[in-house]
Amino acid sequence: MLLKRVKINNFRSLKNVDIPLTSNTFLIGENNSGKTAFLDVLRIGLGKLSRKSSPFEEYDYFIENEVSGPRDSEGISIEFTFQEEKPEDWDVKITQILGEIVQLAPFEDNEAEALNTIVLKVVSKFDNDANDFILESKFMNLSGQELAGANSRKIFDLQQLSPIFYLQALRDIRDFFSPNSQFWGKFLRKINIPSEKVESIQESLLTINNELISSDDNLEKVISSLENIQNVLALNSQDMVSINALPFRTWDILSKAQVVMKGKGTDVTFPLDRHGQGTQSLATLFLFQAYIDIILKSTLTNESEAILALEEPEAHLHPQASRSLANKLTMLNCQKIISTHSPYFIQNANLFDLRVFRKIGKETKVFFLKQYVSVEIEIQPALVKFCTAKGPKFHLNSLSNKLTVREAISSHEASGLKGMYANSPYESTINDLIIESQTIISKDEENKLYTYIQRTRGEILFARGWLLAEGQTEYIVLNYFADLLGLSLDENGISIIDYQNNGSPGAFVKVAKILNYPWYLLSDNDAQGEGTLEQLKKLNYTEEEIDALTTLLPHIDFETYLANEGFTEEYLQIASENGFEILPDDLGIVDKRELALIIQKDKVGNARRLVDILKGKNSDNSRVPELIKTMIERCVSSANE
Repeated sequence: MLLKRVKINNFRSLKNVDIPLTSNTFLIGENNSGKTAFLDVLRIGLGKLSRKSSPFEEYDYFIENEVSGPRDSEGISIEFTFQEEKPEDWDVKITQILGEIVQLAPFEDNEAEALNTIVLKVVSKFDNDANDFILESKFMNLSGQELAGANSRKIFDLQQLSPIFYLQALRDIRDFFSPNSQFWGKFLRKINIPSEKVESIQESLLTINNELISSDDNLEKVISSLENIQNVLALNSQDMVSINALPFRTWDILSKAQVVMKGKGTDVTFPLDRHGQGTQSLATLFLFQAYIDIILKSTLTNESEAILALEEPEAHLHPQASRSLANKLTMLNCQKIISTHSPYFIQNANLFDLRVFRKIGKETKVFFLKQYVSVEIEIQPALVKFCTAKGPKFHLNSLSNKLTVREAISSHEASGLKGMYANSPYESTINDLIIESQTIISKDEENKLYTYIQRTRGEILFARGWLLAEGQTEYIVLNYFADLLGLSLDENGISIIDYQNNGSPGAFVKVAKILNYPWYLLSDNDAQGEGTLEQLKKLNYTEEEIDALTTLLPHIDFETYLANEGFTEEYLQIASENGFEILPDDLGIVDKRELALIIQKDKVGNARRLVDILKGKNSDNSRVPELIKTMIERCVSSANE
């Protein structure tokens, strides 16, 4: 059973979010952006519904201001939707167990089929009559109405079929590998040794114990002394006192069982709690995997499929280990919802599994890439004919009245759709669909994003904002200029993207638009720069927006721009160090374009050398050109809004 969607109102910073989930969902975003809050929604909303009182604490309720309190809140509302991935995906026993709470939702790909669906709504708010916070858990139909006749027993059944497990970032190995722990303890209690084996084992243990005791005279003397207890209490028992160097009962031995591992480069074994934090964390995760594979179905039901809410599994792991762990977790036989701060961990993930959490003001907003967009529309014969002619790009479901689009709508297609619904109540719906379709990520774009963002620059997905510039010179110099201004880009969560070395600017800007990353772009004033602006126009940015978000250099490239902005002296020094001599003309003027071309012979090396020279002169923010200063200030301000 897949948890397909979670709608949340008024839980901490999650005031109003609607998050689709996959079998492997990755939550990314800055600290305090709402990722842990979302995992807590799953932990509390699906795992603690057996309580009579509300399991939510006062600080869980979204509060508008300092004057308001939890009692003034509209109340927490969480809607969990479980749904099949394809028709008849659920075992028939699931529908038999859950009965009337299972609803049939239209399957968009085939009108003749439907998807089994369950909607559980959890509400908690302050009740004036009870003078306390109350909890309501109810099953809903697909129209948002409470299902009559669905009893509380069905909540227990649902929890048995989709148990939630939450592993937080700070994982103490002793909590997971103790005899009473949730996972290891159940393994120990499940061990079943045949009785004839037990008797043989205990006889062997007694023999070993006697050999240990008899090998030391002092132990025999201790036993003899302790036997005086019998003389005082008159217990009349032979061999009343003995020493157990070993446990004699098999259950007692197993309760003390522990996992040991050899350290790297040694043959000596150590208990897990004597290994590094990374090893301990991995052991916990793989213990859970064993629990899923061995214990879960025998403990609950054969149809049970766990949901694992996991926080920062990459903690204490080096990059290669992070990638390896991510691959292994995706193969785990359960649904995973994982928060991470590691670009290495998501390096091989499906981009459509990413959910970007961003704090905007007091509220968390969640963004994700889309493979299609849908709207409800009034069906007319012209639309049916249009969709039939366009094949799989447009799909019309006559049962749900839904039009689904799987690629960006072209200008010609847009004209046709607009003509069908001109002056109708659906005119704005069609216009919105056309605009939203431009955010659909095609297969070709997905491949480019994997190559240029995920594989090589995954860290930009964890930034607050992006500063796009053409090449490596800008990357080096802009970082230095930002430091001179006291506006460190790293401290302000901004990544510089040298887009010509990592793909087209259009790919980055499209992702920034969809995932709501604030961005600014610095472009050379040449044919490439003009091409960049054309790419932005195709993404439905207006001329005014492009003017506000882009800075076009007044010169053909960045090196020529710097030569004309007061860095001629430093460039002449660098040119001389590289064996080039540029003489001024009769008026004492250096040809700055010629100088820039020399500097461009080694862009990276000369950019670094320029920064070194400026540092050696103890340069201050007066050396930062005004155009660059304004752009950096605007970028920092936007990222911190």
